[in-house]
Amino acid sequence: MGLNFGGALFPPRGEFITTFDFTDIATGLGIENFWGTPVVDNSGTDFTLLPTQEHSGNGDENTIQSGEGTTTLNFNSSTFNLPRTAKGIAYVSFGGKSGNASATSFSAQIAVVDSGGTPTNISSVIESPQIAGANFLVSSLLALPLTQTGIKKGEKLRLIIKIIVDATAGTGTLLHDNTNSDTQNQLKLLMPFRIET
Repeated sequence: MGLNFGGALFPPRGEFITTFDFTDIATGLGIENFWGTPVVDNSGTDFTLLPTQEHSGNGDENTIQSGEGTTTLNFNSSTFNLPRTAKGIAYVSFGGKSGNASATSFSAQIAVVDSGGTPTNISSVIESPQIAGANFLVSSLLALPLTQTGIKKGEKLRLIIKIIVDATAGTGTLLHDNTNSDTQNQLKLLMPFRIET
């Protein structure tokens, strides 16, 4: 015999409530903060974009390029569980240091990595001004205009940072110690996403 519970057993679902501040509504964009940090996993040290400031504690809060050449670091977010659209201008802030009077610069670019691991660039490469002094520390803020791009569920974001040294005996250091109280030691990505209405 069937039981008649009526319509009260499973009431209709309410709608989700989402709130945005005025700036988000005015621009149609929501800004998500990511912090670049090294993380140890089963393959060794990897570079990750986290939604919070975390201290790696691994003794690798800085990455150094020694001698003339380029070091490329890929900071990857975790995979997205919901689709979203990247739009607007992303901003990357970080500290950089030169050593031995080297000519050092840094560049940044943003890509989307699909579920198969293939990256697609969604910004151009933007390079910082060159540092020419010995043990000279600067803070850089790079603006990366984005190509409006849909990011699917299961894809992730990648921030590509390059340390470029133009002197044989020189060194260049990228700082990414995100719990340091000095903001010059932090690597932060402000990433704009379109608000879907």
